[in-house]
Amino acid sequence: MRSLFSQKKTHPILFGLPRFATMFFYTSLVILSLPLVVVDKVGENSKGLHLGLITGGAALLSIGILYIFGLYRDRKRRTYQGVRYPLYGLSLSLPALVLISLSGYYAVLVIAFFVLIISRAFCEASHLSILTDLPDLKNREHYTAGIAFWHFLGSGLGAFSFGFFPKINELFGLRLSSGLGAIAILIVLISILGFHIIFFQVGKSQPLLPEKKEQTIRFKIPSSLRYLIFARFFLLSGVLIISTFLIYVVRDYMGVADVEKTTSLLYSGSIIGAIISSIPAGKVVKRKGEIPVLCFSGISLAFVTAVFFLFGPILPEIKIPCMILYGAGFAGIISSGLSLTVKLIPHPQMSGRIMALITASTFLAQFLASISGALVLDPMNRLKNNLGYFVLLAIIEIYFILGGVFLYRMRTLISEQKRVK
Repeated sequence: MRSLFSQKKTHPILFGLPRFATMFFYTSLVILSLPLVVVDKVGENSKGLHLGLITGGAALLSIGILYIFGLYRDRKRRTYQGVRYPLYGLSLSLPALVLISLSGYYAVLVIAFFVLIISRAFCEASHLSILTDLPDLKNREHYTAGIAFWHFLGSGLGAFSFGFFPKINELFGLRLSSGLGAIAILIVLISILGFHIIFFQVGKSQPLLPEKKEQTIRFKIPSSLRYLIFARFFLLSGVLIISTFLIYVVRDYMGVADVEKTTSLLYSGSIIGAIISSIPAGKVVKRKGEIPVLCFSGISLAFVTAVFFLFGPILPEIKIPCMILYGAGFAGIISSGLSLTVKLIPHPQMSGRIMALITASTFLAQFLASISGALVLDPMNRLKNNLGYFVLLAIIEIYFILGGVFLYRMRTLISEQKRVK
């Protein structure tokens, strides 16, 4: 008798729907809209501090919630019941999106943005855990590449919506503070429905049962996986500094008049590069291996970021190509990093906690990126015009170098383990 989670029913492309929804609302609202909300509510002098505290504080809170969820999720009776949890995570975002759509009060908006960030963390951690829970899922490189594809498609549509969708001021007689919130609600509902249809057939909604044999699995993270987590953490810290403060870079450092459309175009350029590279990523990773793809992606990001910051203001024509290459490098880190993570997990009963830690490392990277900008941007810019952005570039490059150091350590360790075997 075929299980509910048959490979025939679980297509790699459709599997990524939850990531599509989370990245749409995260990009359009948290990354691109929140900085403008902060400037509007608190002014220019403390914008970096407020933005850093909001995104960093939410990231720290997410880390604690994720680990508690991982402990709960890894209990034997729940090991193979994880397909419901991404739906819970997406549902959590709906009340926050309603508040963002209807409310203009700063305190309410801050709470709503906190909930959105937590919702994304919860959804993505539980979504990734499914890859280790379902024995039917073969060729996991294709599933992680599918996740990367939906990640960047959702992010790209979020950026496009921010810059180019007409403003929606009223819906069903309700006055809207943010039309993007209403669009995000629709995207989340569609993704919930699609993911539910994929996994739950009518009359067959019972989850796959765990193994009958009771066993206690001691939780331990392999050294190679620890190095991967640290490498991913520093690489993403550098990447997230760029995305978190991109709209300020465009407005202040590059002096662009139409900030929203220019930021949207740049972000869309990165998404185009990411989608183009994520489509064949599964085959490339399977042929070349995850570690070479990770190393090449990190080196590419370090080089492209320096070119973008140093030459972007004087050579405007290179900005879009730089962002396309930036997106391609980011996609390489996401797809190869997820694939390697899944392979290095020792046992399914550790997957909840390990995937929680992996996702938590993303939000810890967001915290580090946010705090780096919050502590550097405003004070350095007050000393000298745009000095803060050059200091941010230096910090970004340092994070990329640290990520490379841990990748090298991981590669050396895995090579030694293969020789011993």
